[in-house]
Amino acid sequence: MLRVENTTSGHHRRDGENYLLTPEEIAQYHEQGYIVINDVLTEEELQVIDPWFDHFVSGAEADQMGRDFCDMSQPYGTPMEEFQLVNAMLPSHYRPEIADNIYHRISQNIANQLYQAGDCAMDYEQFLAKKPNKEAAEFAMHQDLGYWPKTKNTWTATFSLALTNSDLINGCLHLIPGTNKEDQLRKHVPKSYNNGDGSRDDSHTLVIETHPDEQIIYLPVRRGSMTIHDERIVHGSGGNQSDTWRKTYIIAYRDVETIAEERALGFTHSHNDEVNWSEIIH
Repeated sequence: MLRVENTTSGHHRRDGENYLLTPEEIAQYHEQGYIVINDVLTEEELQVIDPWFDHFVSGAEADQMGRDFCDMSQPYGTPMEEFQLVNAMLPSHYRPEIADNIYHRISQNIANQLYQAGDCAMDYEQFLAKKPNKEAAEFAMHQDLGYWPKTKNTWTATFSLALTNSDLINGCLHLIPGTNKEDQLRKHVPKSYNNGDGSRDDSHTLVIETHPDEQIIYLPVRRGSMTIHDERIVHGSGGNQSDTWRKTYIIAYRDVETIAEERALGFTHSHNDEVNWSEIIH
C-alpha cells in the first residue's frame, strides 16, 4: 500500500530550531511506531549538508574509516566501484566540522518531544546513498533493535532525512505499522551471500521473516522531509530503479543512560567495533 501522510506538517511548524509536533503525531509514533513530517529543513539548510554527504559517499574519507565505509547490500570488502548501497557511518566522528549541524539541532528538538521519560541524545548517524539503476540496493526487512546489544532501556527514535525525493521507484522506506508493539523481537539472522552461510563478520546485514498476511505500507517523502521510526518496527526499503541517486541522512536518538551502557560494552555503532555478539545480542 502506498501511503502519503501528514499534509499539515511543514515549515510553518518551525520557530527557529524548534519544530512543533502535534499530540496526534506523538501518539501515532508510540502506537504505530512511526511518523512522517514534511518540509522540515529549508533548501538553504539542505545545501549546507549536501557537500558533506557527497564528500563521504564519494569515498574521500575511506582510508581512515575502515568498515564504516561500506556497501550495506554486499559483503565487507566489496570494491568501491561495485558499491550499490553506499554507507558512511558516524560522519561527524571522522569530520568534527559536521557536528552540531542544523539537522542535529532540529532532530534533537523533535526527539525531546517524543521522549518524555528522561534525557535523550544522538547515539549515531550515517549517510546512505542508493546508486542509480541498482535494483539490489535494498534493505531487507528488519528491526533496528536486532542489530544492537541488550540494554535495560531500548527506546530509540531514528530520523531519516530525505536529501533527494524518495519514492517507490528509488526505494523509499516501507514498514508494517504496529509491529513495534509485538511482545518479542523477531529472530534476526545474518544475510547469506553466494549460497553460503553469512555472519556478522562478513556483512552488517541482518534479515527477518515476515508473515504473508502482514500489510506493508510505503512512505514516499520529498527532499527536506523525514520519517521517524522506533527501534522495534519491522521495516526495510527497496532497490533504486531510477536514473538518479537516492540520498538519506540518518540520526538515531536514545536515552543517555542507554548510550553509556552501550559504550561500556564497547559498542559505538561503528562497524569497526570488536564485539562478542554471542554474549550481548538479544
